[in-house]
Amino acid sequence: MGTHSAGCPAPAGLRERKKAATRQAISDAATRLFMERGFDAVTMAEVAEAAEVSVKTIFNYFGSKEDLFLDRDAELRAALVGAITDRAPGVTITEGLGALLTEHRLPDGRGWTALHDPDALAGFRRFLEVWHASPALQHRVLVWGQQVQRDLEAAIAAETGRSADDEPVRTMAAMLAAAVQLRHATLSEWVLAGHPPADIERSVRAVATEAIGRVARAFPDLDLPRAEVARAAAG
Repeated sequence: MGTHSAGCPAPAGLRERKKAATRQAISDAATRLFMERGFDAVTMAEVAEAAEVSVKTIFNYFGSKEDLFLDRDAELRAALVGAITDRAPGVTITEGLGALLTEHRLPDGRGWTALHDPDALAGFRRFLEVWHASPALQHRVLVWGQQVQRDLEAAIAAETGRSADDEPVRTMAAMLAAAVQLRHATLSEWVLAGHPPADIERSVRAVATEAIGRVARAFPDLDLPRAEVARAAAG
């Protein structure tokens, strides 16, 4: 019992665990090489060799070399949208997103504790160094910002009962996406400069609070508590 005859397909749960393990092994091997040698100096063939898989297998899990380096992009985008769509009753759009940006060192969800772990902070600093040294990855920041803006447009539209093409919705989404980008830029700048963890946290919290607060004041008609948004959409 619990065994499978030769030739029988593995249960779906087992297949998913194997796929997750393979994906993680590829990511770990790539991260090690990228941190040691830099993003542009590493080839996909070298990643495949280190992970003991084929290049084709890598592309089954990651769409590009940039996706392999920034493998938590989708997770972070989902967190940004979830801060809006999953917010509690009585919480506005900007309050939901603002809490995420001030209380968490995204995307790991561990709050700010990782900054106070010297090894974790050193690893994060090295990650940022590799990221900033690569023109391809820097371009990816711009593309990511556009994707975030589209995500936020859809979320705000769904929450307010308006169209994603509505100009106020698009403008609010653009400003929130800019706030997210500014927060990321501030975090990167302060970590790379070697500031103490408490100063990094304080600076990032301050810039996020300022940016999100200004968006809230600019869109009082859209930035309503959740229950009020539902009533406005119904009426």
